Amino acid sequence: MKQVGVFYGSSSGKTAAIASRIYDRIGVDRADLKDVEQSLPKELLDYEFLILGIPTWGIGDTQEDWKDMMPLLAELNLSGRKVALFGLGDQESYPGTFADAMGLLYEVLLKTGCSFTGSWPIAGYAYEGSTAVKGGRFVGLVLDEENQPEKTDQRIDKWLKDILIYD
Repeated sequence: MKQVGVFYGSSSGKTAAIASRIYDRIGVDRADLKDVEQSLPKELLDYEFLILGIPTWGIGDTQEDWKDMMPLLAELNLSGRKVALFGLGDQESYPGTFADAMGLLYEVLLKTGCSFTGSWPIAGYAYEGSTAVKGGRFVGLVLDEENQPEKTDQRIDKWLKDILIYD
């Protein structure tokens, strides 16, 4: 069994591309890459460490594949598992709901008994509101491929080092 499960939902391909970059950095020997659309909720139980990626659509909407999966996740017992979230959003077009889907996924996962890692600073973003902010930090890594794609690789590398996935 691989240690890390990288699960993502993606409609435009951007979140899939980010998930693939994360997976490549962790390494094929340590991780599996899974599309939520083709996965069952119980597959999350196969991993000690979960990295879950979700984009925000429009005005705070959840990506379609995650929308179908989230009610089923609430029924899982993820006690003893670590979860790190990453989310994509557009801070210029949707500043009032920036990365909200990641906040919604976080709220669902709170009920599963998992422990979270990988919160991310809010500095460096220009937005008005986000449900993904708890205690003055994002609940996971936030990436804006529309407005800050040049910062993505550096952010991913720092985040992965913070969550102790790779050196």
